[in-house]
Amino acid sequence: MGLNRHKDTIAVIGVGSTPYGRDLQSSHLSLGLEAATKAIRDAGIDKQQVDGICGSGMTPLAQGGAGFLSLQGSLGIERITWGLNSWLGGAFVHAAGAVAAGLCDTVLVVQTYMREISMSRSAAADPYRQKLQQFADIGSDIEGGDFAKRWLHSGEPYAAWMRRYMHDYGTNKDAFAYMAVNNRMHGSRNPAAVMQTPITLDDYHNSRMIWEPMQMLDMDVPVDCAEAHVITTAERARDLDVKPVYIHAMSLGGTRVGEFYENSLPWTENAHWVAAAGIKARSDIQVPDVDLLYPYDGYTIDAVGCVEAMGWCKPGECGDFLKSNWDPVDNILKLNGHTQVSTHGGGLALGRAGGANFYSEAVRQLRGNEGARQVAGAKSALINIGSFFHDPSAVMLRVD
Repeated sequence: MGLNRHKDTIAVIGVGSTPYGRDLQSSHLSLGLEAATKAIRDAGIDKQQVDGICGSGMTPLAQGGAGFLSLQGSLGIERITWGLNSWLGGAFVHAAGAVAAGLCDTVLVVQTYMREISMSRSAAADPYRQKLQQFADIGSDIEGGDFAKRWLHSGEPYAAWMRRYMHDYGTNKDAFAYMAVNNRMHGSRNPAAVMQTPITLDDYHNSRMIWEPMQMLDMDVPVDCAEAHVITTAERARDLDVKPVYIHAMSLGGTRVGEFYENSLPWTENAHWVAAAGIKARSDIQVPDVDLLYPYDGYTIDAVGCVEAMGWCKPGECGDFLKSNWDPVDNILKLNGHTQVSTHGGGLALGRAGGANFYSEAVRQLRGNEGARQVAGAKSALINIGSFFHDPSAVMLRVD
């Protein structure tokens, strides 16, 4: 598992983000094109140099969205030698792996998210979103065959895991609360975030109950947005007028959950632990030494799982660990006195982007150009993205 032939040989050279909003009146494709154009310009390359595209979506030939076929045609990129649609943290890893394997030289990764009609009453009542939903994902397998409908869920499986975590380890909700307060504080400092108001521990505990014990402030915020990244070889990156951010190590992870969430394995055997073991075996940078940590926060229980899986503390100890690593002056987490967590606000404050915005924030911080939000001296970032049950990833980024 420790073999890492491509350590530091692949680099991120371009980042592009759309605004984040609750009602941008844009389609998946228009959002994806905006982010893609910004990322290509940020990299300082011609679009025809892109010969691989990882689009957004769960199906190979998804239409009506920002899949690789639609992106290639709309951007006017003549030829690609690799194409895939993917989501969550895996999209970035698959794209970087394609460059490492020599299937393409320069890959564009685009991930789009929207406030879908299944996410709120207001979204369900919006005629524009109804029409987009009607024509989206044409030709997919979502409605066909023996597709397990339980994969299409809200937060109830994670609420159940919150309850089990509290029961098995005899804990309260401190771990979830500190993560929520941290992310909202960082969000208040990020002009792009949709949630600009800081919260307190009392605000967290007094927020509306959704599925007991999960509360409103345990959940990320549905938004319209897109993120894009351009990845190439480190050798090519050195010839460009950009500061490359190197992909030091990466790992995916999977467990035998099967088709239903109810089949999930025990806490310390879920998919985050598999991805964590892979990255720790492949990285020369030790977990306690990283400058920036980005644990996925689709739900706060996800972030707690990422922290414990990476070994910041023992299973069940995250509440005490975060409490003891709280900076009362800045009102944020500083793990071991220096590692900052989710400096952009994550999905809980910036908005829900399936973790794609974690990569964007990490790259910008490592480039050192985030102004008042810049973490001084940041040289490494650890990103953990994905579900307990599917598509987890762990990526270590660094700069010289």
